[in-house]
Amino acid sequence: MEKVIITAAICGAEVTKEHNENVPYTVEEIAREAKSAYDAGASIIHLHVRNDDGTPTQDINRFKECIDAIKKECIDAIVQPSTGGAVGMSNEERIQPVNLNPEMATLDCGTCNFGGDEIFVNTEDTIKEFGKK
Repeated sequence: MEKVIITAAICGAEVTKEHNENVPYTVEEIAREAKSAYDAGASIIHLHVRNDDGTPTQDINRFKECIDAIKKECIDAIVQPSTGGAVGMSNEERIQPVNLNPEMATLDCGTCNFGGDEIFVNTEDTIKEFGKK
């Protein structure tokens, strides 16, 4: 049998409970969903985090809380924090989780249209800066 690596993106940046009531917001909900994915075979948890009200955040303290909670339930899983954040966040906001020294993090390699009139901006300079960090 071929070996595969399964990455589970358990909530995304901007999907809400209005879209799907099971989208996790709280630390406890995020840890529960990560454990469910891990138990189903995921070895990497791609992580966006939210405030308890569902708004996206790149706050390093919130990421630490969520990563610690996931690692408690999924001891050998790789937690891959997003550096994408959400539309409109500054580069300084977006890169915060890298300061936690994760095993890996995301690197979006281009600007893209994102939901209607929104644009998710990744300039060449941003890509280079994030890649170095």
